[in-house]
Amino acid sequence: NMAVELGVQFAKTFGSKIVGSHVYAAKMHDKRFKQMEAGLPEEYHDEKELDRQRQIHDSLITRGLQIITDSYLDFVDQKCTEANIPLERRSLEGRNWKVLAEDINKSGYDLTIMGAVGVGAVKDSVIGSNTERVIRRVRSSDMFIVKDLNPMNGGKIVVAVDGSPYSFGGLKTALA
Repeated sequence: NMAVELGVQFAKTFGSKIVGSHVYAAKMHDKRFKQMEAGLPEEYHDEKELDRQRQIHDSLITRGLQIITDSYLDFVDQKCTEANIPLERRSLEGRNWKVLAEDINKSGYDLTIMGAVGVGAVKDSVIGSNTERVIRRVRSSDMFIVKDLNPMNGGKIVVAVDGSPYSFGGLKTALA
């Protein structure tokens, strides 16, 4: 949620719109169900019955994942509505890090904000595997990875300068 909070602040400051994205993996669940079919009781091995079970499973998974996606995007929608920021909702299907990186590269967003860690974070996590994978694959957007908002509210911020004209330009912009 920190990425959403920061995104809303930036959008308000710069007059931008927000694209809120959530990725779900319905095809992965479908594949897993098919892998488990051999272990079903004998009465479910009939092809017609298997097809019926697949359709029921697909419907339940798709509906359930859409509800989850909507709940994530509803939070973004609420924050954008409160701040009077335009929002485009995106429900994407596939492997989360892969689909996010593809969408970011294809869409040409000016800035992408992600949380450093996700729901699978453990005590000493520095960066989550999905965030790391996205960062390594994005070529068309600046990335802002958020772990903690407190340092940005009166705390210290480090700026790393590598000597390139781009880094000096970034430093000058930050100081302006």
